[in-house]
Amino acid sequence: MIEDVVHGWASLDAAAPGYLKAKHYYEGDVDEVFSSVRIRAAIAETGLRYRFNLAKTPVETLADRVELVAVTAPDQASISERIEEVWDANDMDVHYPDLILRTFEFGDGYLGVFPLEQEDDEAQDDPEAVAAGVEIVYHSPLNNRMIYDPENGRRKLFFIKRWPVFRPGVEEPLWRVDLWYPDMVERWISKTGGDLKRAEGWQEYTEPDEDGADWELVNPFGEIPFFHHRNALPYGKPVHFAAYGCQDAINKSLITQLTTMDSHGFPQRYRLIDQDSATEGGAPGPDFPDDADAATGNGSLVGGEGTGLRGGPGTMLELVGKGSVGQFPAADPTVFLDPASFYVRLMAQLTSTPLHYFDPSGEVPSGESLKVADAPLTKSAERAHVMLRGTIVETWSFILRLLGVQVDRLDVRWAPAQVATGTDDWNVIETKQRAGVPQHQTLVEAGYESEQVMAWLDQEGEAMDLARRLALLNTMADAIQKLGAGVGLGVIDEATAQQIIAQIVPQTMPAPGTEEAS
Repeated sequence: MIEDVVHGWASLDAAAPGYLKAKHYYEGDVDEVFSSVRIRAAIAETGLRYRFNLAKTPVETLADRVELVAVTAPDQASISERIEEVWDANDMDVHYPDLILRTFEFGDGYLGVFPLEQEDDEAQDDPEAVAAGVEIVYHSPLNNRMIYDPENGRRKLFFIKRWPVFRPGVEEPLWRVDLWYPDMVERWISKTGGDLKRAEGWQEYTEPDEDGADWELVNPFGEIPFFHHRNALPYGKPVHFAAYGCQDAINKSLITQLTTMDSHGFPQRYRLIDQDSATEGGAPGPDFPDDADAATGNGSLVGGEGTGLRGGPGTMLELVGKGSVGQFPAADPTVFLDPASFYVRLMAQLTSTPLHYFDPSGEVPSGESLKVADAPLTKSAERAHVMLRGTIVETWSFILRLLGVQVDRLDVRWAPAQVATGTDDWNVIETKQRAGVPQHQTLVEAGYESEQVMAWLDQEGEAMDLARRLALLNTMADAIQKLGAGVGLGVIDEATAQQIIAQIVPQTMPAPGTEEAS
């Protein structure tokens, strides 16, 4: 509908400034902020080459913690293999990290999924994707947007996709727009000189070899084949949004400090004239011996006549008619560097990014201190896992339907947001195990994948390694010896002692002939 074109275009235009701002701050391409127009005119150009891009740190730090490992179908090995085939054919080990990074940069990101067949022209350069049967493509939120029902934010109304069409000899491009609905696709193109905010600025689009009525196409998929990845609802927010103001302040402090740095090497000097001294005529200087290191006067005038002033090591410089000389002190660097450090700390606080990621040269916490410092970042990564999981499941369920595969359930596997690495971490794990917490549970809590832990342990997940079995055997031997001593002292009779041993041994030792007993 033409109303949807206008609505979708307006929604794209309204969101574009925020996305562009996020892009500029992520790339460090932002101008210095001036409160005075006069100062801007005087020194703005001196800061163009200086870039202190710290605002990208929260984005990249969080993206490094949100690593998608795999999508699998539990207990359906053949389907998991099919997913892996499509994954490898589309290089998702490369594209998923980039999608997650861009999603955190802008707050939103889209994947488009389409079947790919041998006869498709665009398929000729990608035989692996043809073999897999599916092509997965990233779409930037700058020119793509999912529009939701205002009465029900969970329901997709349509997806708008736009791109410019350049014509020979014409500077202003026309704009092509596709509207994707669950049942159809509408194709539109802007009119030359038309107002894109009004219905009159648009017309239906068809290819030159198509009939004019073919501007509407049937959507054969029964749903919109674009999938919205985001870090908030209904639309996301750049991870570094709260860092914008701090980045401006850091730029201001450091650029101003660098601008004044020349004053440290070449300070501005002054000389004051003595009102009581005669300035007429050049007074002759003292009779200096020849000195190759002495610098003679350069024809400067005092009282209208040239001077014989000389300067250099071992010489004396006499000024006529001057009361005093001096120089203005350069600005103290700490006046700029101390506030910049404060704004870096403030940026870390506002973006929930540990401070040591902004200053890796400083003292990095370790052990329990590192875990506490990283806790906000770890929590942000776990929230991102939850926000992205639903869209990832939706994407791969759709991919499998395109391939004619029915799946009961999909599992999204993430790399752990935090992994035990320090001595303190492992001491805690060992203490938990001694207290009776199963090895599998403690290793999963340490940040290792459950499947990997199961591969390390026996199939039961509770089987003990040789060292623990030997320790248990020693404990049992000690207990039996003490029971024997009790029988000898008459504290307990032999039949009772044998009954106790008969009850304990089967519970603690594997049954003969089992894999655990071997």
